[in-house]
Amino acid sequence: MNTEPLREILQDQNPWWRSADARRASIYPVRRELQPQVIERVRRWADRRAVIVVGPRQVGKTVLLLQTADDLLSAGCPPANLTYFDFSDDRLLADVTPRQVMALVPEGFEPDQPRVLLLDEINLVPRWDRWLKQAVDAASGLRVVATGSAASWIRSGGKESGQGRWDELHLEGLTFREFLALNSAPGESTQETFSRERGLIERYLAVGGFPEHALVRPGPGLLEHALTVELSEVFRRLREDIADRAIRRDLGRTGLDIERVRKLFAYLIESSGAIFKAPERARDLDADPRSVREWLERLTETLLLVRLERYHKRAAARLRSQPKIYAADPGLVSAFAPDPRTQRARQFESAVFRHLRPVTRELPAEVWYHRAEDGLEIDFVVRIEDQLVGIEVKSSTRIRPEEIRLLRQTGSALGASRMLLVHGGTVSDHGLDVPLIALPEFLLDPAAAVRGERRQP
Repeated sequence: MNTEPLREILQDQNPWWRSADARRASIYPVRRELQPQVIERVRRWADRRAVIVVGPRQVGKTVLLLQTADDLLSAGCPPANLTYFDFSDDRLLADVTPRQVMALVPEGFEPDQPRVLLLDEINLVPRWDRWLKQAVDAASGLRVVATGSAASWIRSGGKESGQGRWDELHLEGLTFREFLALNSAPGESTQETFSRERGLIERYLAVGGFPEHALVRPGPGLLEHALTVELSEVFRRLREDIADRAIRRDLGRTGLDIERVRKLFAYLIESSGAIFKAPERARDLDADPRSVREWLERLTETLLLVRLERYHKRAAARLRSQPKIYAADPGLVSAFAPDPRTQRARQFESAVFRHLRPVTRELPAEVWYHRAEDGLEIDFVVRIEDQLVGIEVKSSTRIRPEEIRLLRQTGSALGASRMLLVHGGTVSDHGLDVPLIALPEFLLDPAAAVRGERRQP
């Protein structure tokens, strides 16, 4: 095989091979909250396990890898020992394997130092998991960080081969804290940014956490009267660049009925937070309920939709219950709504759930929704240690006393240790038996809210 074209692409993708001072991520100074975890795992030189960063399209996986490269180089990693490769590079005229990338060793390589491979979109490589398993087992001086968009491919290989061989980290859209950091002036804290610039929470709910759109400033537009040209363009790109490509490109080769899958996806995003009823969706799509359930499974594997199971004390009952389906990011809710201004409640719930998911991984904890037989509901129920915490979400700015009484009653019937209500106002009230927490405070520190701690400014 003629390796010269591949070598030229590698030279272009790794400019530090030519100039040790080259940094590809210098235009992206703000790091994601996941970045320290990636760096920490890579620098465990004695630990062979690889790192797989899984996330939907356009959430910043490539930038995270390039920032990892910059940080490792700045920390003293020999430039020739660091290789970045993007398997989706349009210049590739034939399939390339990780083994071929690894075989091309640049001049200046230091064999007594660890070698780091940063592999972007590894899910495009057939049988990538077999190669990674063998590489991790065979090479003691090798550290691998890989990313993938199509979770079904990542997880199909990760379930068995990955046991003890790689850690899976999740990268989603920006948290609100990360959104503030991108909008901060140099040296400014996120609290100072939030105090200085009005409308940031509304912008976050409207455009969501996809980094490409985090700096869009639509003016009054969506917040007061009608869609601006800027917001309309953001929503179009979210629909086409992210959702359509994830479905048509990632799922197109699975043999599914893509047009009906696309219609199901649009419905589920628009009704984010609704209970999924396969027979009803099957009638709408003129399909078999079993097919609809399979389509839902494939759609959740794009990581643009997230299941939330119903809480039951008995695990078997949970398996038989109907899940709620949420948009993974509030920006998707806006993008697929006929009129985004009518979707505030769904944007709220989507944003809260997005911030609860990493909390459940970090604490650790579990999260469900609750619906009693009499129809009373709690949006989110979190189990942390031996406690149940009920979280209700209201987008309104004023909470009526009867809403608090009903929530208290529902929580008591559930057996919740603590209840809290996240609302659309600007002021929190922690002095009540059911604390009222303003959405920005919750999003800035959801773990503190779940634990019952008051966030420090």
